Amino acid sequence: MRIAAAAALLSCLMAGPGLAQTNKPVTTKSPADRSEQVAKRAPAKPSLAQAAAQGDAQAQFRLGLAYRDGKGMKKDPLQADSWLSQAAANGVAAAAIELAKGAERAKDAIEAARWWQRAGELGDEDARTRFVELFVTGKAQSIGPGLAWVEAAALAGDGRAVLALGSFYEGGDDSRRDLAKARRWYLEGAYGGDAEAKYRLGRMLLAEPGAWRLVYGDPEREKSNAERDRLYWSRQEALEAAGGDRFPDLLRPGMIEGERWLTDAARQGHAEARYTLGMAYLGGVDLPFDMQAGLGWLLAAAWRGHAPALMEVADLAAKGQGFVARDPVRAWVNYDLAAAQGLKPAEEARDALAKTMNGRQLNRARQLAADLRGN
Repeated sequence: MRIAAAAALLSCLMAGPGLAQTNKPVTTKSPADRSEQVAKRAPAKPSLAQAAAQGDAQAQFRLGLAYRDGKGMKKDPLQADSWLSQAAANGVAAAAIELAKGAERAKDAIEAARWWQRAGELGDEDARTRFVELFVTGKAQSIGPGLAWVEAAALAGDGRAVLALGSFYEGGDDSRRDLAKARRWYLEGAYGGDAEAKYRLGRMLLAEPGAWRLVYGDPEREKSNAERDRLYWSRQEALEAAGGDRFPDLLRPGMIEGERWLTDAARQGHAEARYTLGMAYLGGVDLPFDMQAGLGWLLAAAWRGHAPALMEVADLAAKGQGFVARDPVRAWVNYDLAAAQGLKPAEEARDALAKTMNGRQLNRARQLAADLRGN
């Protein structure tokens, strides 16, 4: 009995601590506490697509590359171009460069120039250099901020840039045409010895409109003519100012300088300059009429294979103008050489001339033409 009572007491003592722990109140967190804990957690990082859609330029660039290369998603060239374009518009030069390279691979020089220009605007020097290259080779349709880069290249001695600037100002639309600037750039190239620049400058000067001045018929009075250098840009304007003792005298301001630059270019072997000089001398308007000088320059241009010059020489030979007599053989040969370059009127003139030639003349002409063509 005592033993049983002692065992029961021992069991109660051993169970006591456990019971005490079991009866301890449990602390639970309120909904407000849980909300505060969630709020302290870092926000979830947006995906690349989300960041791009939110205007992140670098994300747009990376997403464009991913679509282009098919990394982590299916390739989609249209999506790639769209995201790269947005990145370039938002200031990522690398995106513009990727678009420019893609356009060049697609053989779209105009589009390539547009993106090289954008990359250049964003400060990439290599992109500026590439844009200049495309512009001077005639593959860029617009210039915008690239004008300063082309001018820098021209001033650094790039002859192609000099000519491109002259052409830009000479042949542009009314909003950009500036003949004074065109002449300035051509003069820059001409002083540097460039035959093409000399030709273009001479051609421009020779084409300048005439001006009128008022002179006295009496040589003695003309010596004291205080208004001799005053120019009038129409004959009517000069007549209205003339009074009764002076008369209009036509001047061509660019004639002397134009002839000089064209002659320099022609002597350097420039075929178009030779042809232009020859036609000017024969026309007697842009330059004083000179048959021998005109024919000489046309022959020099024809020798360089200039098709219109070949045609003119043939016409003169067929008529006997400038030559000792009519020369149908020379005429046929020059017509044939011009026709070989695709000049249809020369082909027609050659065939018409052949009908007036005897067999010996025609055989001789054909042999000469074959020899000159190297056949």
